[in-house]
Amino acid sequence: MIRMQRNTMVGAVLTVLGLAILAAQPAAAAPQLMTSHGDQIPWYGADVNAMGGTGAALYRGGMSNVLNPAYLALEEGWRLDGGVSLDQHHEDRFQPLFDTFNSYVTDSGIASSRNHGFQTGFAAAHRLLDRGNGRGLSVGFSVADRYPFAYEFDEELRNPSPFDDPRDAIMQARNREITGTLRSFSLGVGGDLIDRVALGAAVHYNTGTRKDARSVRDFFVSDGDSSYATLDEHDLSGVNFTVGLRGVISERVEVGVAWESSFDATGDLVRERVGHGAWTADTVDGTVSYPNRYRAGLTFRPRTDPVTVLTIELEYAPWQDAETERYPGAGTQRLEDVTDVRIGVQHVFYNGVPVRFGFRHFDSYADRDAATSAFSAGVGAPVGDGLLQVSVELTKITAVMDHQFPYPDNYFGDQFVVDPQARVEDTRFRLAAGYTLAW
Repeated sequence: MIRMQRNTMVGAVLTVLGLAILAAQPAAAAPQLMTSHGDQIPWYGADVNAMGGTGAALYRGGMSNVLNPAYLALEEGWRLDGGVSLDQHHEDRFQPLFDTFNSYVTDSGIASSRNHGFQTGFAAAHRLLDRGNGRGLSVGFSVADRYPFAYEFDEELRNPSPFDDPRDAIMQARNREITGTLRSFSLGVGGDLIDRVALGAAVHYNTGTRKDARSVRDFFVSDGDSSYATLDEHDLSGVNFTVGLRGVISERVEVGVAWESSFDATGDLVRERVGHGAWTADTVDGTVSYPNRYRAGLTFRPRTDPVTVLTIELEYAPWQDAETERYPGAGTQRLEDVTDVRIGVQHVFYNGVPVRFGFRHFDSYADRDAATSAFSAGVGAPVGDGLLQVSVELTKITAVMDHQFPYPDNYFGDQFVVDPQARVEDTRFRLAAGYTLAW
């Protein structure tokens, strides 16, 4: 990042951008596997995500509130960050196909979805107190989409009978749409304790509304109309905090550790049901629990040309401790502990242009047999008095999951047998742009 003199016009533009981001309603695209408690790979910024989401041992401006607030101590003046990302999510579902001798032939595609969405982020950091010799106290403010829920699934169930007229007629139109995000408003402070050691803390107010709508429209009514629609609307809010520590081992090596506390996001859950000419609605107290998070990272700055930064980070989240009932009578959802490995590399050339690469691999809190790999890259360019940054990410995940809606399996005796689960392949491509201004 290039730090230049303050430019009033550009600062005003960034302020307006930050207000616009605060008012924006994000609509991210997350895999179904991550819709119960939110996306595990949210977007914090083009520079952060380009380097695999690292930040436990690297300064990230105001976004250090979330990753490690001790690094706020490195801010020497003012820094503003803002940006937006565009997500493209592909979901393909497969079932095993067998021949008449019950021998496996291949996997057959049964459903395919293509969805788009976006996320936004804004952060600010400021040196509040300067005690000289590089020591001081800095504050940070950030707005981040911590746990996006958004997901959409559409399919048409068609008549497989070769004797009916018309053939391949639509029997049911099915849809499930989840919207909303748990967004964090964070305020943090970081300062130097002693030489080479800094301490920081941040408080997060998490708020959002999760809506889960399902609908089935039945066109084949000779056996009765099974159309219905349901809507669960859950207002969520909760408070937690993060504390972090930064230690400088040498001019080339530093380490960072952070702990983010658990919290319960609670609020009214309105449940509506429409079907067979009847409508019902009830309101209950709902809770979504989130676990503690433990982060540790190491940053190495070798003697290379161009200037290089290598950071390696590990995050552990005991999701099993967060098993709760979403609402009374819903039953307890069993979750899995998550280990998240992140690696980021940055090269800065003579003209001040950074080039970044990242890799990330983590477990799923919803399925112990599913894991996600994410590959990322990014570049920056000086524009005006700041740095324009872009990044790309590719994420892959495969899991075996229950069907969104049940499939009939009694056509022509046992000629059409439906497996109770499907192999679900998720591919997500994310393109993002951001702007950083420092003075």
